[in-house]
Amino acid sequence: MTSTARSSLIGAGIGATVMFLADPNRGARRRALVRDKVVWATRKTRDGTGATWRDLRNRTAGLQARWRTSDDVDDVTLRERVRAALGRVISHPRSITVNVTSGWVTLTGDALESDVESIVSAASEVHGVEGVENNIRTHASADRIPMLQGESERPGQWRAWIGSGWSPTAKLIAGAGLGVLALAAWGSRERMAA
Repeated sequence: MTSTARSSLIGAGIGATVMFLADPNRGARRRALVRDKVVWATRKTRDGTGATWRDLRNRTAGLQARWRTSDDVDDVTLRERVRAALGRVISHPRSITVNVTSGWVTLTGDALESDVESIVSAASEVHGVEGVENNIRTHASADRIPMLQGESERPGQWRAWIGSGWSPTAKLIAGAGLGVLALAAWGSRERMAA
């Protein structure tokens, strides 16, 4: 696109905007709507920025605490950590019972055959776990297993990952990454055009 055509389009856009907002019949209402939208966007941006910075501070503090802590964790805390980890990898975490004795985790309950490997892996990767004993009863399907009934999003599925609530930090990083990709694509297109 030539600079003359680009300037003409920009000028037409500015002229249309001025006509739209300066209309004697509906211009005042339109200007009020634009002002309200700007106020709303400003408030949302301020709230989002505050949430993002709080999230970054909390994540940084969590990482620092993890580096400072020793591997000595009481069994109750370790049990809760394992239960939280299981909630992120399987669709029916209540079907698994977690017992912890001196850092050794014993897993019992019912699970699908396809989930057992991720259950044991998630439990063994928890900070402070010495080892995992797998006593889980495996099933090929959820039919007639009461603890495996009911619909829920499987954490490993793409839809569940996209639809899940992203933290403000994750949104910031994803947005920045997409912005960099868009700029790179635009820059390469401009270089090819030249």
